[in-house]
Amino acid sequence: MQSYQFFNCQGTFLLDRGFQILIEAYPQVKRQLDLKRLGLRSFAPGAFLAFGKGELRMVSDPIRSPKYILRTITSGIASIKDLLILLLLRFKQVFFEGPYTALEECQGTPPPNTESFMLGKLGLSTVLVDRFLRPFFEAIYVTPLAQQSSACFRFVLRMLAEGRTSLPERGMQAVADQLAEDLLVRLCSPIVEVRPTGVRIDAEWKDFDAVVLAVDLPAARAFLPELDQTDEGTRSSTWYFALPSPPPVSEPLIVLNSTLQTGPDEADLPRLVNVAFPSLVQPSYAPKGWDLAAVTVRGPEKLGFGESWVRHELGCLFGIGSLDAWRLLRVYHLDFHQPAQWPRTLQPRVPVASGIYVCGDHCAEPTLDSAMRSGQRAAEAVLEDLPALQ
Repeated sequence: MQSYQFFNCQGTFLLDRGFQILIEAYPQVKRQLDLKRLGLRSFAPGAFLAFGKGELRMVSDPIRSPKYILRTITSGIASIKDLLILLLLRFKQVFFEGPYTALEECQGTPPPNTESFMLGKLGLSTVLVDRFLRPFFEAIYVTPLAQQSSACFRFVLRMLAEGRTSLPERGMQAVADQLAEDLLVRLCSPIVEVRPTGVRIDAEWKDFDAVVLAVDLPAARAFLPELDQTDEGTRSSTWYFALPSPPPVSEPLIVLNSTLQTGPDEADLPRLVNVAFPSLVQPSYAPKGWDLAAVTVRGPEKLGFGESWVRHELGCLFGIGSLDAWRLLRVYHLDFHQPAQWPRTLQPRVPVASGIYVCGDHCAEPTLDSAMRSGQRAAEAVLEDLPALQ
């Protein structure tokens, strides 16, 4: 959850390492964070759907954002049947299920993928799925819908319905900073080796009662080769542009690429999945008179797309002939954006070696809540095992 300040002649821009949002309804977020101190400002509950050539349609949650209800109804995306299906699902989740019911139901048994669940189990229309739900959840997980778990879909759908999606005043780095406030943290000290009772920094060993690897899966594998090697994870890049105010949209909503995906190899090609303007939500992300655009592209850097391709895709979506005023600030290529949603790689409460514990979103679901929950479980396991380790 790193954030950086980018300085240039226009002023200071705040860049998260890849476009991120904070879902406030996550149980662990509410439990472990002081949200008021983060200075949160939120996106509106909904999205702009970009059909190409500048055609944008708005959809929003009519319950939480009634002022957009007319624009949502006239968007032509959801039928009355679709709305009733989603309303009944929401009613069931709120009144008859716990927050983790969807995830608990699939313990040991892989759930159906999200695409088949939406179209088959729920019976939603192909228009709603292809034009809104597919681009929306592919923007969240940066992976094709057929490769997503319906359990994750149900869990995150409930979280989005119950709370806001926000940005901290000092960027997403503020979340990690707050969690670390009461800890003794040593920065800029890369670990080169671990053992059950310590870690090696350069040539110096530091001894501890237990070691917890709170890192992503590739980093954990570097220290523990016995971890699962089959999960390649998802890949993405985020392109940050500075542009003179105002941006192409005026509402604090994410812009989804709702153009239809065609061809059997579409999932293997780069795709611009969404565009966000963080400064419309949180003014601290851009200096006065400027806005910040975060453009997310699905697919690894090796596919060969570059700045000219990104600018061409943006021009097609927004119907803008020239993007010369958009100035590229920085690009983050994330070779391991998120772990695959199944199979789960390991149980976070079980040490992979005597005195070594692992936590992170790769231990369960690729969400911030899962990462925080696995950290709590690893801490509980250490406390339980500590008498035997000493």
